[in-house]
Amino acid sequence: MTAENQFLFSIGYCVFILLLFLIFNRFPPKKINWFYGYRTTRSMRNETIWKAANDYSLKTSIRFALYSFLIPPVLYFMSPDYNILGTTIGNTALILLVFVATERYLDKNFDHLGNPKE
Repeated sequence: MTAENQFLFSIGYCVFILLLFLIFNRFPPKKINWFYGYRTTRSMRNETIWKAANDYSLKTSIRFALYSFLIPPVLYFMSPDYNILGTTIGNTALILLVFVATERYLDKNFDHLGNPKE
């Protein structure tokens, strides 16, 4: 695959991830479920923490998905033969950072039982 094709595929991958998060943002989970949303043991303790965790993680996911559009152009100039791989790894890292950011948000705003801190 040529460097240009890898670049275009990587941009397409970033578009796909962003669209996925925008769809989740348009149709957020309405109640606690095991199918979709920000699902951790902590976030599923009650409706209050569930809503807060999902709202925060979706906003953060969209922001990080927009940042991911910087990865393909940088890799195109640094290592064009590994653009798809680098973009996939970069996007995966950003998605994992959403979990870290959301858990920090929950630590700051909720106690270990899922009740809001005052």
